[in-house]
Amino acid sequence: MKQLGWGVVLAALALVAWRGSGVDAAEDAASGAEGGVFATIAPFHSYGHVHDADNVEAMRPRVMGTHGVISSGHYLATQAGYDVLRAGGNAFDAGVTAGMALKALKMDYAGWTGVAPLILYSAAEDRVITRVGAGTSPALATLDYFLENGKSPINNALIPADVDVWLAALDRFGTLGFSEAAQPTLRIAEEGYHLYKMQKWMIEDQMEGILAFPYNRDFWFQNGVGEQKLGDVMLNADLGRLIRYMMEAEQQALAAGGSRSEGIRAARDAFYKGDPARDVDRFFREQGGIVRYEDLANYESRWEEPLGTSFNGYDVYTGDGWSQGPRIVLMLNMLENHDLRALGYNTPEYIHLLSQVINLAMADAHKYVGDPDFAPAPEGLYGKEYARERIALIDEKSAFQDMPPWGDPAAMAAVADGAPMSFVLARDRGSRPATDSDPSAHSIDTSSLNVMDGEGNLFSLTESDGHTFTPMIPGWGFGLGNRMGQFNLDPELANVMAPGKRPRNTNSPLLVMKDGQPFMGLSTPGGDQQLQSLLQVFLNVVVWGMSPEQAVDQPRFGSYNFPASGSGVNGSPALLRMEDRIPAETADALRAMGHDVQSWGLWNWRACAPTVTWRDPETGLMIAAGDVRRETASLGF
Repeated sequence: MKQLGWGVVLAALALVAWRGSGVDAAEDAASGAEGGVFATIAPFHSYGHVHDADNVEAMRPRVMGTHGVISSGHYLATQAGYDVLRAGGNAFDAGVTAGMALKALKMDYAGWTGVAPLILYSAAEDRVITRVGAGTSPALATLDYFLENGKSPINNALIPADVDVWLAALDRFGTLGFSEAAQPTLRIAEEGYHLYKMQKWMIEDQMEGILAFPYNRDFWFQNGVGEQKLGDVMLNADLGRLIRYMMEAEQQALAAGGSRSEGIRAARDAFYKGDPARDVDRFFREQGGIVRYEDLANYESRWEEPLGTSFNGYDVYTGDGWSQGPRIVLMLNMLENHDLRALGYNTPEYIHLLSQVINLAMADAHKYVGDPDFAPAPEGLYGKEYARERIALIDEKSAFQDMPPWGDPAAMAAVADGAPMSFVLARDRGSRPATDSDPSAHSIDTSSLNVMDGEGNLFSLTESDGHTFTPMIPGWGFGLGNRMGQFNLDPELANVMAPGKRPRNTNSPLLVMKDGQPFMGLSTPGGDQQLQSLLQVFLNVVVWGMSPEQAVDQPRFGSYNFPASGSGVNGSPALLRMEDRIPAETADALRAMGHDVQSWGLWNWRACAPTVTWRDPETGLMIAAGDVRRETASLGF
């Protein structure tokens, strides 16, 4: 789309004002009624703000601090973490506090409970470390069971990881107890928060799935089905009950003379081994599901060394094959072989190269990346030499028309013997493209959080698993999510379903170091687009010299030329979506290369919504940035 002048923008805004004002107009717009705001802005192909090309300011103010900065997917979670920082807590205290609050605010796509991959830098230990934030599959989750019964909202429930992640981080690196860190979440649950735009749209979009479970219906439609309005107070008294139950366990341990760590452990055990776990067992037995009490009671995650690589003097760290983190390692190893600045920013050549590198990384991850406890990566997969072999497959003038075949790192071969040449047709009984009738096609279930403090600590978290079309546990106000849907059902793939295994889930926070010091933390919602968007933001900063908030604002693109996580089918061959602030001439040039370029509009929430923290290596000044495409918020002091 051509750039739009301010006259057109002001005319559209005037039309909005003329059509109505106040609550009535807002409700008309939110409902998508004919003549509402959505109809007014439709010519702009944008669900976000219209930005003038001559405006050099970011869409949001630069948030700076020397004591602490935080950015998250909801303003109340950001405020909760900020208050902890102001009170003298460190980044880990603030991160856990905000992380728990964020999940109470986003039960639709990042609720209590689910996955929560965490990567952090501890100044005291001078190390980067990750907490394995993907839970394990139940003992009954065999491949044969899923080949016979298929994936479903009941069958896809994974053992929750987030409670373990929060309390492990608080115990090892924080200073607060569980009860202190959980206070803001308890208040949100019991006193409520106001229904906001994205959540209102989500529950309307997911209504059919919500109505399948009476408890979900009563939670999401507290004023009656179809009666929800922006600003409605959303209560979760049952989640408050859960938090108080955990607090009581902690207080009993402390009253008996236990340490802070023992109190935190008691709160953790109350969730995984107490009445909530027993009620989970009862519920899933009644519903014909496969989660059992023993799956929760025996669950224990661990601290783990991160996966990482270097890129032009920066060290980039992420989680291992239980996340999509390995994709960024594969991408950066290939891109280091090119002079990106010589290609020009967001030129056809630049976008073509990045999209093709993304496709190659997706192919190798599809074959080789899974829970390393079950499927260790082949030797050489994350090496620079293998990257040079793979990148040679890119044709500078012609786009991959399907996901390319995977390579063979052990043999240093760009293409593995016997690798499929096409992924458009199903390769296993459980694989099919997502369709409008497929629940996974509607699953938008992630949020993110990043914190830095003046001591040099960095906390980067991606939280996920919503509870709309997946059941919540009656009486407790939480659910287990849909994450086992991201297992494959093809035994030839590393990510194949197995009991006690962690799925290669799409959530992948990143941590960047420069000269041994923390430089940047990045995480985002967005499914298989996550690392594509974080790659672009990272390059905007380290290659193109942008500030974090400028880097987040820039127009993005995303390849869909691969099977979605959990599928074996490429349902969108050669598809490349782009925001229309990238010139139409660039889109035309990419189409001439064979890309199926489709519009994302000027701004689109499907292009992800990173939260970022950044530290100036020379002055120590910190910046927090959140993406305008969704309802993120940042604070610092």
